[in-house]
Amino acid sequence: MIKKLCLILLLLSSCCYSQEVNTDIREYKAFKEGTTYFVKSNDKKYNKIVNDILIKYWTVNKFEMITSNQVEKLKGESSFFVDQVEYSFSRTGGTTGALNMEYGVPKLAMFKEYKKGTPKGVMSLVQIDEMTPLEILCSIQQMQSQINFVFDLNTKKDLDIKDYLDEVNEKNKKRIQSKTLYVTRNGLKDEIDHEAGLKKVYNYKFIFTTRENIEKAIEDQNEDAVFLKVINYRNLKFVLFICAKNNELLYGRVMTGFNQQEIGPKFFKDINE
Repeated sequence: MIKKLCLILLLLSSCCYSQEVNTDIREYKAFKEGTTYFVKSNDKKYNKIVNDILIKYWTVNKFEMITSNQVEKLKGESSFFVDQVEYSFSRTGGTTGALNMEYGVPKLAMFKEYKKGTPKGVMSLVQIDEMTPLEILCSIQQMQSQINFVFDLNTKKDLDIKDYLDEVNEKNKKRIQSKTLYVTRNGLKDEIDHEAGLKKVYNYKFIFTTRENIEKAIEDQNEDAVFLKVINYRNLKFVLFICAKNNELLYGRVMTGFNQQEIGPKFFKDINE
């Protein structure tokens, strides 16, 4: 596993960002002709992994890898920056403390500039579960897929995360029907963590498999494979269905109920509709 990035680690309160992607196409007017600058860490191994991924997969515009002290002089209409940040959220649940919540999640952020050490004009945030080569690939591809979706959507609205997911679901949900869901039993509620239970709520192809096989499908960019990812957003968790090829988001919904730790039948039923 790669060491935690030696980048500027930024503690961000929940009010800093209202969503995971800025969908206002006007914010991207110079993007395709511009350059995305990926900020290096002090970890040479990490920098090489990122550079190799970008060479192979980054297609939305030009890219360069830079040091953090170059950001200021490279600012401009056609300049976009990507760095790691730490998203932190805390909530006090009242006098009993029963609903207290506090966590931190590393995310990859695309932004226009730093303002007093904090990214300003954030355009995309992608959660990083582990600092491994595979997770770095996933996060970079997910960010690129978000950008492609913004151009496809072509709206002059900055949608919140719910409306953004509604747009994604409307455009991409049907594509899941022709693919195979790769899923592990871990993280599913008891009633669907076996083949007979999942068949009752999910009408399309699936296989129970290992995490290693899911990782291989991502490494192979298997267009037929779909996998599940859970992300944190403020005091909620979302379930995402992601295509192994290009790590493209095909479907996403908020997890419901008091226990937001396991995926229940509702999310699979919704896809059948």
